[in-house]
Amino acid sequence: MSKNKSKQKKTFNNGDDCGTIGMVYRVKVLRKRFIAVFVIAVILTLILCYPNGNARESVMDGDAKSLLISQLQLEAYRNLAAEQEEAAASDKAQGDASEASGENRPVVSEEIEELRKTTEESSESVKDSTVSVKRAYLTFDDGPSPNTDKILDILDEYNVKGNFFVIGRFAEGYKEQYNRILREGHVLGMHSFSHIYTEVYESPDSFTADLNHVQYVIYSITGYTPNIYRFPGGSSNDISTIDMKEFIDILDKRGIVYYDWNVNSGDAESVRLPKEQIINNVFDGINGLDSAEDRNEVMILFHDLKEKTTTVEALPVIIEGLQAQGYIIVPIDDYTKPIQHPDVK
Repeated sequence: MSKNKSKQKKTFNNGDDCGTIGMVYRVKVLRKRFIAVFVIAVILTLILCYPNGNARESVMDGDAKSLLISQLQLEAYRNLAAEQEEAAASDKAQGDASEASGENRPVVSEEIEELRKTTEESSESVKDSTVSVKRAYLTFDDGPSPNTDKILDILDEYNVKGNFFVIGRFAEGYKEQYNRILREGHVLGMHSFSHIYTEVYESPDSFTADLNHVQYVIYSITGYTPNIYRFPGGSSNDISTIDMKEFIDILDKRGIVYYDWNVNSGDAESVRLPKEQIINNVFDGINGLDSAEDRNEVMILFHDLKEKTTTVEALPVIIEGLQAQGYIIVPIDDYTKPIQHPDVK
């Protein structure tokens, strides 16, 4: 019995960490210590960080110090620049005086002096010369056709890009060609949906409907919305009874640019114009342009139709001939100067 009492007394001993009262006592002591430490920390923070009781002052002090440092650096830079300018002016004055007296002139070897003269002459020669880039655009109307893949193969072989103004009503059988043109980095433009002149040029409404149709067909197949156009027969055709400017205004309002040509291969003159004649037409057409500026930007008209096999045969010779004359063969882009016939009625 005495043993049980002694254990009970021990359990309620205030100084015993294991007793219930002892545990409560220690919690109170720890809480007091925590509060004391927290209060001291708050006081130190207020003293060190916010000496004037302004919560933004420490930030403003930092900004002010940065601004002061920047101003001092700027002032030092200005002083240094002024010293350098003063030294340069002094050197120039001394140099002018020495030159006037004929003293202290630098000794230049004959070889260096000759090299300097040669360099100056070469520089002047370059300034006087007018070097212009010569660009050629190969454009193919009326496709796609059984010849489209052959044309694309040739362009790929020579690593050049072409421009295809396609007709929408042929699209169903040539979806792969539409996509291949874009996939291989060539340009896909519109050449009407029907290419039936009396339908396309019947009225502004009929032209708009045809334009909408071909643009939608290309988009539905490729996901690409074309924004360049070539009029059937060109903008200067003599078939439309309506002023072509009305149709041009329709394109302008929709941000569509039209392109004619300034060199004609003539491959539409007959079913199969001889290969040699097509080649001659192209280079005679280039040479017949009015000025060197015109010859620097040539847009050549070809046709992509089933029967135009001689056009395909002439194409490699034409590409090589253009490159031999210094032309780069490029696709139409936003920087291309539009070739447009001036005699639009």
